[in-house]
Parts: sequence; C-alpha cells; structure tokens
Amino acid sequence: MQLGGIWGVRVLSGGTSWATHVLLGLAWFFTAVFFVYYFIASGEYKWYGLRRIPYSLRYLVTETKAWLGVGPYVEEPIRHDTKKGEYVEKIVPTEVVVLWIYVVLGLVIGFTGLAMAFPEQFAFVFGISGVLAGIFGGGSYSVTRAIHLLAMFLILSVAILHAYSAWVFRMLRSVAFGDRDEPVVE
Repeated sequence: MQLGGIWGVRVLSGGTSWATHVLLGLAWFFTAVFFVYYFIASGEYKWYGLRRIPYSLRYLVTETKAWLGVGPYVEEPIRHDTKKGEYVEKIVPTEVVVLWIYVVLGLVIGFTGLAMAFPEQFAFVFGISGVLAGIFGGGSYSVTRAIHLLAMFLILSVAILHAYSAWVFRMLRSVAFGDRDEPVVE
C-alpha cells in the first residue's frame, strides 16, 4: 500500500519501501514453499484435495444460509473417531475453498510481482495483460500492476473473513496454540 501511495499509508521512510516489498515477497514465497512441503510430508493435503471443492461449496452455501437466518443451524462437522484414532472430518469444509483461493491469488500476485520486477523473464505475464488491456484499456504494465493490487486487496479480504470464521467456529485457541477439544464419534 505504501509503494502505491494507497490511502496515504506511510510506514517506511526514504527508499526502503521497494527493498522491503521485495524482501516480504521473498519471505512470502519461501513460506509458501515450506507450507507445501509440510502439507505433503504430513499428509494434510488429503483434507484439501480438489475433489473436496464441490462438498466445500455446498457446505459454504448451507453455512451462508444459516448465517443469514434463512436456513437451519449448521453443526460443526469436525469429528474424531476415538476407536480408530483418526479424524472422520478434520477441517471445516469451507477451509478447502479458502486454501484454493489463497493458492490462486498467491500465484496471481506472485507472477504479476515477478513480471514487474523481471519484465524480460516474465514477458508472458505482460502478454496476458496486453490482451486484458485491449479489453479494459491501458497498457500491459498498468494492467499487470492493477491485477497485482486487486490480488492484494482480495487476499486481505479473504484473510479478514478467515479470521472472522476462526472466531465464529471458536478456533482461535487452536490457531494460537495448536490444541482444541475435538468433538468425538462414539
């Protein structure tokens, strides 16, 4: 927000904004790499597979209707089978959609950012933006920058909704400390 002068945000002074932006971008990238490694190594990926997206979307619609008061109350789906010692359902299904939204937006913000930093190596991004510029107007660089900015706002919006959902589902303790009293299957 500081680089673009959005809402007059000024946290850093002098010429450190660009370097800080690039450093945070690299930190984001390596955090994402370690996150993917953890998902694969721990087996957590099975709860977030692409096949679970339709179930997640149906749950989201049901959850939204309940939140708006036009549908029945939605029971928490997380259940642990004490006899088998494994989860029947480990996550709230809408987390699947949230993860894939983060993946898509992360790729968009990553590639647009890399294109602006390394225009020759990521010229294909400007090619795509050039097509969009023909539709919306502007040049390929300005469209790339606008997409980068839009992705930032969308990531921020999803993060706020995600935090709100963690509060609604009483998951804040789990987020902060990694433990929670899970409902069990008898």
